[in-house]
Amino acid sequence: MKKKIALIFGGRSLESDISIITAMQTLSNIDKSLFNVEPVYMYEGDFYVKKLDSLDAFSAFNPIEHSKAILYKGEFYTVKHNGLVKYFKPDAAFICCHGGEGESGILQAILEYNGIAYTSPSVIASACGMDKALSKQLFEGMLLNTLPHEVVTREEFEEDAERTLQRLESFLTYPLIVKPSTLGSSIGITVAENHEQLDFALQVACRFDTKIIVEHKLTDFVEVNCAAFRDGDRIVLSDTEQPLTLNDFLTFDDKYMTNGKMSGGGHVIPADIGNLELIVKANTERIYRELDLNGVVRMDYLVDKVRNKVYINEINTVPGSMAFYLFEGQGIDFKALITRLIENAVNYQAVHRTPSKFKTEVLSKFKSGGKIVK
Repeated sequence: MKKKIALIFGGRSLESDISIITAMQTLSNIDKSLFNVEPVYMYEGDFYVKKLDSLDAFSAFNPIEHSKAILYKGEFYTVKHNGLVKYFKPDAAFICCHGGEGESGILQAILEYNGIAYTSPSVIASACGMDKALSKQLFEGMLLNTLPHEVVTREEFEEDAERTLQRLESFLTYPLIVKPSTLGSSIGITVAENHEQLDFALQVACRFDTKIIVEHKLTDFVEVNCAAFRDGDRIVLSDTEQPLTLNDFLTFDDKYMTNGKMSGGGHVIPADIGNLELIVKANTERIYRELDLNGVVRMDYLVDKVRNKVYINEINTVPGSMAFYLFEGQGIDFKALITRLIENAVNYQAVHRTPSKFKTEVLSKFKSGGKIVK
């Protein structure tokens, strides 16, 4: 019998347009002999469903043309005449959300509460992966190489910008790169070479987030990505990727507007980093295993070939296009990858996310005369 899959995408995120592309790519490649797919679009805090598979249906989303859906006790219902009508009960959710509540652990918590398996890391792992500042703390605790960095809050900067700049300059050296802590796709990122540029970069970042990462920027480096997914007890590693750009860092336009990663161009596979590739792959497997990740997760590195050092930069718990092209060298095409992700999500749910039961007599004893200590 075919499994029913909720293909979830969209959400209140600056990357929601990218998630639509990932969802449509997934819909085009999923094995329809194994799965019945229902697209579920997240919009302004609600779920919407419709038997429509084209990109045009979501590029200028009109809620009136779709049915609002409610998730209740593991089933999706549509709202009709002020009542609920059963729509479908998914065996698993294939998450294609990038950023926002679809990747930060909020959606994962909703699905977990409803007993629905899903193809991404857990609630805690998703939340940690979404927050660059928190991720760096985890990496440092694992004794992995990270670049010198400081965290700035919007409140701190707006209260006293000059004092904030002086604090950063006392701990870090230029050039600096300034990033919103919980955004992806290079949105809101600026390079600063001096005091004035740092002030401007923080103003830009504060428009997008309440927590900002400011870190030392390497001047001679290579960006390298490596992805992994869980297949039972085995961690499957992808080829390494070296994205190409003429800018100081990989920008939004590099990724999505110039036939970049989303279409499999603008990069070198495997990355041209010699034996340092072994370190990248070893770190990728270690991070994936020790953080108990699930689904496809892409690790992004900065490689200093001159000093032979590999720095972990961040992790992407729901990468664009599910990073499918990085696994093609392993003989795994997009269709096979999707199938493995769904099957593993179902198995992982059964083993790791099924709530334990523990019965006690505590309440009955209190009911029969016990007292609550104040």
